[in-house]
Amino acid sequence: MPIARSQTSQAQRRGAAASTPRGVFLAAGLALLTAIAPVRATAAEPTWREVEPDNLVFMDLAEGEVVIELNPGFAPKTVAQFRRLVEERFYDGLAFYRVIDGFVAQGGDGSDLGELSNLPLIDAEFERDWTDDLPFTAVQKPDLFAPETGFVDGFAAARDPASGKTWLLHCPGAVAMARNDGADSSRTDFYIVIGQAPRYLDRNMNVFGRVILGMEAVQRIRRGPAGDNGIIRDDTAASRIRGIVLASAIPEAERRKAYVMDTGSPGFADLLDDRRERKQRFFHHPPPKVLDACQVPMTGRLTR
Repeated sequence: MPIARSQTSQAQRRGAAASTPRGVFLAAGLALLTAIAPVRATAAEPTWREVEPDNLVFMDLAEGEVVIELNPGFAPKTVAQFRRLVEERFYDGLAFYRVIDGFVAQGGDGSDLGELSNLPLIDAEFERDWTDDLPFTAVQKPDLFAPETGFVDGFAAARDPASGKTWLLHCPGAVAMARNDGADSSRTDFYIVIGQAPRYLDRNMNVFGRVILGMEAVQRIRRGPAGDNGIIRDDTAASRIRGIVLASAIPEAERRKAYVMDTGSPGFADLLDDRRERKQRFFHHPPPKVLDACQVPMTGRLTR
């Protein structure tokens, strides 16, 4: 299903925020998590790294706060344009106007740029050259969509030794720019993956970030009708971005710091082994020793 940029008016997308009720199924989930908890008594704890303030984004929704880490190493032009739009407060008040359950939440309608009318289209940044200094932690070789998958600085990624290329995966929480058919047609519209990983989009979109905290808020974004490609045509029904700010724009004394798991640490390697081997008593028919990079839990922490 293509992720096309919006053709509707930005003015139609701004307005009052909407909220969505939520329910929680806790007891059964806790029981399951307890049953399949890691069994290694000697497993090392993953270490944590601080996210650079220039790559840390706080998005305020009526549904809650969403914290995003940007990745200029894989998509430098996309990140630069997104930062500019955030600094210009372009996204403030815009709606998530196309939300498909189990797929993506898309917002940032760029059909009416106003003073930003000269904003360029973004070159395709579907992949980058592999260099030996990239800290690749392997997960699966091969998987259904790539010769090899793993993690690069916390981001789920794939690489192809034959072509010397690497790219970011469409895992849940991935943030990417929408586009039209042209490879270089992205500008402002972005989406967040909210369902099962649409890996067929890998290497075809500019993936430039990931949600590190607040996926529960993202999952509460109001869905559009399935029969209309998820488009929310009732302007009052859409979830809205109340504001987005870069951490680097917040005075240091007021700035919160974000930390993410260091995917190059021995503790993270132990976590991967536990999830691959599945030796817990819960499993009466042990699953194959394979692991989808998109199923590895990646969490973040915030501190003052």
